[in-house]
Amino acid sequence: HLNYNCRTNQFHEYNANGIEEMDTSQKFDIPPGVPTCLVPFDKGWDEQFWATISYYELNTRIGEQVKVSSTTITIDGFTDPCINGSKISLGLFPNVNRNATIENTRRHIGNAIFVQSRNCNYINGFHPTTVVKIANKCSLKIFDMEIFRTLLEDCSRRGFDASFDLQKMTFIRMSFVKGWGAEYQRQDVTSTPCWIEIHLHAPLMWLDRVLFTMSPTPRPISSIS
Repeated sequence: HLNYNCRTNQFHEYNANGIEEMDTSQKFDIPPGVPTCLVPFDKGWDEQFWATISYYELNTRIGEQVKVSSTTITIDGFTDPCINGSKISLGLFPNVNRNATIENTRRHIGNAIFVQSRNCNYINGFHPTTVVKIANKCSLKIFDMEIFRTLLEDCSRRGFDASFDLQKMTFIRMSFVKGWGAEYQRQDVTSTPCWIEIHLHAPLMWLDRVLFTMSPTPRPISSIS
């Protein structure tokens, strides 16, 4: 599971018993004809990157993407130069167009966070695009590997389009301090001062292997399609 703790501004990986670890070496059972997919986090998984994090200010990606390997990721708005697999300080990313609102927002990272995770929304019975606010000193499971496995198994039986649509569940968007969506003035995440997008490697790998065995639904392609 991928869990976010707003009090410490950290991500944690937990198993079903709440133990902080990431042993997902079991095989993924899917219908005959579709290759068995192994989770990349087998022996030596701590040497693997489990996610790629991109940082944005409004609609502009700032700096290089950061691949992470640690089971705990800390993100703050300060200037620690040691960017590595366990900590990201957003103050290090330069932007000549940064305005006062963005500067002020970065100083308050940790007060509240807003998360859009289709996996989390599925678990809780929310609309797929729901944005959830995680208040200070609260935490929330925002991705469940077993739920994704089950959904991928089901979608692989229903064909290419159903499976391909699951790619929307393999990334998570998260804004700091400022929310977006139907209940807020900002309708899109690209209108928030600073936010990140997390791409989860293992689900993307499983999905890629399943899609590789399928043929896309035939559709006419034209200049206006």
